[in-house]
Amino acid sequence: MRAGVLALLVGLAVVGVAHAKDPSPDNVKGLYLTTDFPAIQIRAGEDTTLPITIYNYGLSPQRTAITLSGVPDDWKAELQGSGKPVSAAFVDYDGRASLNLKLTIPASAKPGAYPITLVAKGDGGSSTLPIAIDLAAPVAAKLTATPKFPVLKGTPKTSFDFSVAVKNESSADLTVNLAAATPPGFTTTFKEGYNTQEITSLQIKANESKDISVGVKPGANAPAGQTPVKLTVAADKATVTTELTLDIAGQPTVAITGQDDRLSGEATAGQEKSFPLVIRNTGTAAAKGLSLNGTAPSGWTIKFDPKELSEVAPNGEAKVNALITPTAKAIAGDYVVSLRASGDGVSESASYRVTVTTSTLWGVTGVGVIAVALLILVGAVGRFGRR
Repeated sequence: MRAGVLALLVGLAVVGVAHAKDPSPDNVKGLYLTTDFPAIQIRAGEDTTLPITIYNYGLSPQRTAITLSGVPDDWKAELQGSGKPVSAAFVDYDGRASLNLKLTIPASAKPGAYPITLVAKGDGGSSTLPIAIDLAAPVAAKLTATPKFPVLKGTPKTSFDFSVAVKNESSADLTVNLAAATPPGFTTTFKEGYNTQEITSLQIKANESKDISVGVKPGANAPAGQTPVKLTVAADKATVTTELTLDIAGQPTVAITGQDDRLSGEATAGQEKSFPLVIRNTGTAAAKGLSLNGTAPSGWTIKFDPKELSEVAPNGEAKVNALITPTAKAIAGDYVVSLRASGDGVSESASYRVTVTTSTLWGVTGVGVIAVALLILVGAVGRFGRR
């Protein structure tokens, strides 16, 4: 008796199915196969799992073999116990065993009626369970694309990274191509999830969803305001589009130049020279609180008139003067002065070439010194020559 019980427990562990005790109904004895849904409609291309139960009423504990017939050759049918394939179950006295029938039907299967049959056969009885399957046509290929945040805000220098969930809501695997319609000067990249590799297409299994990252870089001259970007995800039999929006804040772009766009001029050593400058804003927002500074060679002085600009409007300009004084000891030649304009969110510099000439006063003084020296020399020669 103990050996029989031990064998029964080992058989239950090997088969891996769930058992429970059920008192035998009055006047009922034998093996019975049942399912909750003996007639069911299934779509081609879908996986379906049917719950199957074997009841043992009034029979001794026994090994029950299960066979399946009527399954088309291109279908895949598998009996599972505890998630694993099985072909038999041990059923206790007044007990039951629970299994699953998993059907995988190709999308190419033709719609129609498909009867299949399960047979359970034990030592003391058997049971037959017919199942009627009404196979419907597969669901038409369908894609969805859902952005996590459809509107992102930034500046023309921002890289806008959108996360979009793309789902294949069809019964077949699909290879999808990715494309985005952007204004001229914009660039777009695609990546899968958090991967760093750029892609242009990817495969999505039936009823699977994948996250893609859509990176959009605005052009340098992108206008302020909202810019729509149309994302298209396309397969052979399905296409979906969704709109992503870049909310671009204005950005000032400052440039420093001289009169007539020249960044060069002449100055005299030791003398202040005013150089007219133009501060241009080619950006899409006002440049505010601009402060002007400069760096010159040692001993030089540089000032600005005005020193600060409260605001330069988009596509506007302002005129200032750089007051530069080379050192009095400067040697004639070319020197470089660095000019800077910096303010709220903007900083720009330019190099200004200053050609230094020496003062004519030094030339006159030199001639005078030479003349005095010559007079002294002539006088000396005349005086000492008579001796």
